[in-house]
This record gives sequence, structure tokens and C-alpha cells, in this order.
Amino acid sequence: MKKIFFLVLLGTMLAGVVNAQKFYTRLGIGLSGGTTSNLDMLYKYTTDGNKETIEVVPVDLGSGFTGTVGFGYMVKKYLGFELSVSEFIGFPNLGDSIMKFPGGYNVTARLTGNMLNITPAIVITAGLEKVNPYARFGLVIGVLPNMYGRIEATQATNPPNDIVMIKKFYGGVALGYNAALGVDFNISKVVSLYAEAAFQGITWSPFYADITKYTVNGNDHLADLTTFQKQTEYYSKLQLNAYVSPDVPKKELRKTYSFDNAGITLGVRFKF
Repeated sequence: MKKIFFLVLLGTMLAGVVNAQKFYTRLGIGLSGGTTSNLDMLYKYTTDGNKETIEVVPVDLGSGFTGTVGFGYMVKKYLGFELSVSEFIGFPNLGDSIMKFPGGYNVTARLTGNMLNITPAIVITAGLEKVNPYARFGLVIGVLPNMYGRIEATQATNPPNDIVMIKKFYGGVALGYNAALGVDFNISKVVSLYAEAAFQGITWSPFYADITKYTVNGNDHLADLTTFQKQTEYYSKLQLNAYVSPDVPKKELRKTYSFDNAGITLGVRFKF
């Protein structure tokens, strides 16, 4: 969030040297809910007597908070262009007993997605003085996307072993689009409040994954893992039956995850 406030300050200084009323800076805070679930990430196992079942735990990476700063220029009264930067901080998804291991493990996992979005967009307004409706359509470029998985396992030994592992997925660029409908409430010639509803469609395929934490009963055992166990590289094509070394990262097929969401943003706009 510090990056966003720095950009606001910079944008405000730059806007002060240009023609009045054509440039603007906006600040907003939003809350979104995911509209698409990823169905191949978490699973739930249950046992009823001798009967075991498995079911999908939908993972929604699009729910979270977003802080946004935008810099815009109105070419005409009804048409403008905007470049915004937003930081998305996702809510965690929880899977209960997502997998079974030999030795009687009970496992839970939490997955959280985060992203920094850059969105160039076209803005269309009604051009009204007091209450001014507008629409915005843009291309979303997600930079520094990442996803964290926190896995907690309890091994049914005597005494039991408690294992905690954190895995970070990263690399690549996310691409998508953004569409918003909103209303400006003009307080003065230079300040307005706005409220908008927006939909964002964006997908991402990580290139790498690293285990960054591995503890057993509170003791650090990350150094005991091999490179093959700690690191993963994702590819669109793999050679079958290839030689596997414990000293090189594990190779897996690349998967695509959805950050689709719909939400509401409230904020303030400064015109210069």
C-alpha cells in the first residue's frame, strides 16, 4: 500500500502544472467477491465407516480488498483516459483434510492470492455538473502476482508430530479486463466523491513455486529438504520418463488460476 500512496503524491505534484480541470487523481478502497472458483486446487476427504469419499473444495482467489490510485485526463467533457494502479490483497481459502498421507495425517490448507494491477482505461461520462454517471473500460496487467499456500498437518503418532509448510507460487504476468459503472458526486470544482461497481476478469499461470517454511513440532527442517522437494518449475510441455535428480527443481505442468471478481469501490477524486 505504501507504493500506492507514493504514486498519489507524485501524481498530485505533476497534475498541478497542467491545465486546470482536465487532469484528475482518484483514490479508492474496494471490496470484492470472486465470481469464478478454481476446482483443481483443494480437496476434502471424509471417512464413514469403511466408506471414503473425496470432494472438491472450491477456491475463490478473487475475494479481497483493493486499494487504488488512478491518474486521468479528460480529452473532452464526455471522454477521457486513465491509468490506475491497484493492490489486491486476497482473503484466505480454507480446505479441511484436503489429502491423506501414510501414517495417519490430518491436513488443512489455506490459499491466498495477491496481485499488483496496472490498468490503462477509457472513461466515458455523462458530463453533468452535480451527479455525473460514468463508465470505464480497461485492460488489466497483473504484475508481481503470487499465491501462498499454508499447509498444517498432524501426524497420528505418539506423541503426534505437527508439521507446518508454506509454499509460495510466483512468476509470470496476469492479463485480463476491467469494466466499471459509477457515479461522481461533485462537492466542488476540484473535489468529488465517487462510488462504482466493477467486474474484473483476470487469469494467471505461475512459473515457479518454492517452499519457504517447513517446521516439525516448531523446529525448522527446511534445510533437510532437497531442491526437488523445495522448488517447482511449471511448463506447458514436459518430457515423460525424464531423469529426476534431487538436486534440481521438480517439473510440473502449468495450470491457470482465475482471479475473476465483482465488487464495489468508494473513493475521492481531485481535479486539476
